[in-house]
Amino acid sequence: MENNLQEIIDSIDALMTLDRAEDLTHLQALVDLYFNHPEAVNYLDVWFRLYERFPDKNGEDIFWTILHGIENYHPTSDKFAIESVLRQPSEFPLMMLNRLINGGIDRVDDVDLLKLLDRVATNENYSQIVRDTALGYLDYHREKSTS
Repeated sequence: MENNLQEIIDSIDALMTLDRAEDLTHLQALVDLYFNHPEAVNYLDVWFRLYERFPDKNGEDIFWTILHGIENYHPTSDKFAIESVLRQPSEFPLMMLNRLINGGIDRVDDVDLLKLLDRVATNENYSQIVRDTALGYLDYHREKSTS
């Protein structure tokens, strides 16, 4: 599997639980293999699918490692973050939107990032954690724009 990126991606997509230590060890090994692969930039969507399957988890901080790996591919990763939030918002893609706004980017293509945060914050179909995350970012930027 070391050099076969498709096998790595398939293994990431096959993860359905992160409740056991073995799951987390396996995820960390996949993270290491993936981000050391020269073609990684072409398949960033795999990580957003993972975030969407576990919208309220952080994988014992492995999700932070993934986030930093993804952000190394900015601006390529921006569109994946937006697409992910549009499909199934979760904490880390929302954080990526917040970081874009902090960096002075308020639109990507035809998507207004503040309006997208508002849409997530007010949609009762999403978990309270996800809604609160979006609302926190939205409130921060609203306060910042009035000061």
